[in-house]
Amino acid sequence: MKKREWHKVQSHPELCVGQYVVPNFVSNSVILEPNSRNPVIVSPGEALLPCSPLHEPASSIHLHIILPNGYHYMGAEAWQQAYPNHTLYASRAAIAMLKTKVKDADAIVPLEERQPPLPKGYSVEFPPGHRGGDVWLVKEHEQGDTWITCDSVLNYDRLSNQPIARLLQRLLGAAPGLKISKVIKFFILTDRHRFKEWALNKLAQRGISTLIPSHGEVAQSPELTADVTTVLKRSL
Repeated sequence: MKKREWHKVQSHPELCVGQYVVPNFVSNSVILEPNSRNPVIVSPGEALLPCSPLHEPASSIHLHIILPNGYHYMGAEAWQQAYPNHTLYASRAAIAMLKTKVKDADAIVPLEERQPPLPKGYSVEFPPGHRGGDVWLVKEHEQGDTWITCDSVLNYDRLSNQPIARLLQRLLGAAPGLKISKVIKFFILTDRHRFKEWALNKLAQRGISTLIPSHGEVAQSPELTADVTTVLKRSL
């Protein structure tokens, strides 16, 4: 995907994905229901604000901002300023980390208590064993669910052009393709065995047809369930 643009996702007319780079790695923002007056944005990137796909005037929109863990917050303030009528959401574990990092942190709504107006078929999931209090959005689908994840899985299509970033990706096993890097395994995850069991159980129950990670490319494939299962078993 081209950076600093919003892209449609096949078979998902209710959402779009935008890519930005921070600091040298591709990151993603996701907007649900961009044509409504109650859109939901996950992991907002400041660089994507100038090309916002939200069609209604800012004064007519109540923007629901999900901070998917305690690390994905740096673009939030720019979106808060652009859309004064907004609500922030995060998990309780993430809120504890965001208290000194986010404007109006005391107003963050715990997702365990209340959730934004998600499209039909969507739910908020709390993958266990994550240091940053990660949350996912999951859309149920007969042909396999859609996972909008945070820092659990990477999917860079290639190694970075930046020499330092490229070296780090190689050393940490972060690219190319579907990866659970050493940073995820040894720093992000506090209980990798519990997370592995949880994720494998979800895959066995319903399967997955679309993966939208916080870092890297959207993955859509009939083999995606098998591919993600293999990565979990091999990496954790």
